[in-house]
Amino acid sequence: MAQPSSGGIQPLYGVIIRDKCKTADPATLRAYKTVAEDLLKGAGGGADAQDLRDAVKELDQALAAKK
Repeated sequence: MAQPSSGGIQPLYGVIIRDKCKTADPATLRAYKTVAEDLLKGAGGGADAQDLRDAVKELDQALAAKK
């Protein structure tokens, strides 16, 4: 059975952010973080929202490593 969606969060957002963490420059990562945080403002507690929260944590780690 499919997991319920978390508002407007699409399941692939977390995957895309994780991919960009590997190759993007810090400015691009900060832009992705801004967008992800905006998406999370209206998100519920579903699996998609949790995946996006986890991806933002990885994005923070990537930003810290690129400073």
